[in-house]
Amino acid sequence: MGRKPRVETWAERGFKNAGIITTTRALKFALGWGLFMAAEGHEPTNIDEYAEVMQESRATAFRDQQAFRQAFPDEENPTRMNKRSGAQDRYDDLFARIQDYKKFSREAQPLVFLVGGSAAV
Repeated sequence: MGRKPRVETWAERGFKNAGIITTTRALKFALGWGLFMAAEGHEPTNIDEYAEVMQESRATAFRDQQAFRQAFPDEENPTRMNKRSGAQDRYDDLFARIQDYKKFSREAQPLVFLVGGSAAV
């Protein structure tokens, strides 16, 4: 019996496309995107709405979005990554328990690794 072929993770895919630093920023954006969806119940309509809800500067939000696009050029946005990795369910659960965005964001930080380490399928 042969081994199953190893599936590339999101982090590995991002590293190949954009390097470690940019991919880390891209995964942070995926985290924020998932937190936004947990809080608002929908994808951000634009980056300004994302920045406002996530209490980030517009410039930071744009830089993070740019990093995401560099690391994951085949993805329109982080929704599919968050859902396929199981992170979105975790964000939703966390948000149900935590209503303060800053505290919520700190609590959710380890989920960056859930997204980054999951299969990129």
